[in-house]
Amino acid sequence: MRTLIDWIRKSAYGLNLVAGVLLIATMTVVLAEILLRTLFGITGGRLDLTFTGSFELVRWGMLLSMAYCMPYTLPRAQVVVDLFTDNLPEWLKERLKGLYTLLFGVFGLLMVWLLFKSASTAAMNGETSQDLLIPMQFIYYLASVGMLMLGLRGLALTYEEFFMTDRRES
Repeated sequence: MRTLIDWIRKSAYGLNLVAGVLLIATMTVVLAEILLRTLFGITGGRLDLTFTGSFELVRWGMLLSMAYCMPYTLPRAQVVVDLFTDNLPEWLKERLKGLYTLLFGVFGLLMVWLLFKSASTAAMNGETSQDLLIPMQFIYYLASVGMLMLGLRGLALTYEEFFMTDRRES
């Protein structure tokens, strides 16, 4: 079981790296769009290097960045309000943390199901993005990879929390 949990953690880390690259690419598209539109305005429209599809690139880049970074950051990205749990025993706080992580895992798995459903509908209808004409099922399938990893990571962390006493920080 430890090997599977380590594989899930390493895969989540890999997706986190991909999310970072996607975020940098998204910021580059935004910066290029701003510079090219500024150049267009300065030249009074004589130099038109603007490109279509930047909105879609940013939109899908942000979607995939968020979907791919969530699994790795799951154990330490939650905001905890100590006001409600301050007087609870430590063992109960740990169990609530495990339950919360389990719910994130279930959320991820439900999102996979919904994304696959959306992908099959998009494939049947031939749905594409508006500007770049990218088949939408590919976007949904790519996003489902991150959500699947979120589900697996949530389940793995919950298993560690409830059943492994010698767990290490992930």
